[in-house]
Amino acid sequence: MRKKKLLLINPTSNYRKGFVRSEFSRYQPLAYGIISTLTPDNWEVEIVDENFEKFEYKDADLVGLTGYTSTICRAYEIADIYLKKNISVVIGGIHASMRPKEAINYANSVVVGEVESCWTDVITDFENDSLKQFYHGERLSLKETPKIDYSLFNSQYLFGSTYTTRGCPFNCEFCTVTAFNGGKYRMRTVEDVLDEIENIKQEKFFFIDDNIIGYSKSSKEHASQIFQGMIDRGIKKHWWSQASLNFADEENLIKLAYKSGCRTIFIGIEAETVEGLKSTNKQLNAKYGVDKYNSAFRKIRKHGIAVLGSFIFGIDSDNEQDLINRKEFILSAEVDCYQSGILTPLPGTRTFERMEKENRLTKTNFPKDWEYYSVVDLTWKPSKIESERLTEVMYEIWKEIYGKKALMKKFMSTLRTTKDIVSSTWALTTNITYRNAFLELFEEGKEKFDIETLIGPFDKMFDKNK
Repeated sequence: MRKKKLLLINPTSNYRKGFVRSEFSRYQPLAYGIISTLTPDNWEVEIVDENFEKFEYKDADLVGLTGYTSTICRAYEIADIYLKKNISVVIGGIHASMRPKEAINYANSVVVGEVESCWTDVITDFENDSLKQFYHGERLSLKETPKIDYSLFNSQYLFGSTYTTRGCPFNCEFCTVTAFNGGKYRMRTVEDVLDEIENIKQEKFFFIDDNIIGYSKSSKEHASQIFQGMIDRGIKKHWWSQASLNFADEENLIKLAYKSGCRTIFIGIEAETVEGLKSTNKQLNAKYGVDKYNSAFRKIRKHGIAVLGSFIFGIDSDNEQDLINRKEFILSAEVDCYQSGILTPLPGTRTFERMEKENRLTKTNFPKDWEYYSVVDLTWKPSKIESERLTEVMYEIWKEIYGKKALMKKFMSTLRTTKDIVSSTWALTTNITYRNAFLELFEEGKEKFDIETLIGPFDKMFDKNK
């Protein structure tokens, strides 16, 4: 009996190539690995991944698509090809979950929320020719979660990925995590996580958790057990993840994280002023204290882990001088690499709802205009600076903070402080990756940076610390 074919397609934007330019910033579509595990054995599952290959039509019985807001337009384009051939399409993911009434115009069915609780229903209904328009996923306990099928992912991924938790209680105004994964912090079993790490083929991987250690005593103990478990099992892999500033105050956890292979930690700083933090409802940072930022960074870096700081430009409290001040803070602060973007009101966030209510959105030809919602383009009207001027200032800021002089200065600082070549080269490569993501914005100096041209062969430097 012929197996049915499930084709899962990972789209990329036709407008902003961004992180697709770098192997360092391409990450496996984990949702598809979970869906594969949940799909019955009488189905064949295949992934077409535009991170590595441009989509070309392939026949299928059922097509699954997901996408971020900036890539959803491409997902809709691909979906339309199959709909015109009377092949059923299911769309899910963060954007479709926030805009299901939009997504259903481009699919037979929309999965709203987490897929684990309803994918079996989708398959059963399809087999019975009774697909529903909407399937609403529940936020299940993570005590028993499906294993990720890593065999389907493109072998060219430099980093593997897994997760230990879902959910965030803080609900920052600009963030979609709480809307999608909920405000309750859910944890996977330690053994499941460790087994999955051993199944990752790559020697480097990303814990996609929004906060790897969480905020409670139990969540920190959970993280500690995972780090110790990696050490006890002899897992020799390097990894990075995300955390809040409270990570800096957990010295024993920092040491354990480093010993288990952590070489970079992402921290959402967003702004260096109390006014900026209030504008984004970043309460944890405000409570921690902006005057304690560098002290926190030092506590992490001295144990060998590089700090990747995230900064938002164009928040409502920002005038032109505030943008320049944030740039100067980035250059002088004890962060090793930095993500910097223009505030983007993503659907499902309170920022989007507020700006829509205030009639401040300027890119509203949906779904086509969703491709501008990528933290690179200005999609709304600022309150304290003209739109054109904000864009001009940001281009100048990006050219400076991702220029060779700034990147080499940061690299040398990281090397001196962390005394770890892996952490240092990861931080430099991260900065190069962000720089190259903005490449088409620069009218001149469009040279695509490469770590080998700056400091020599990356692989040889990496090998020294294995």
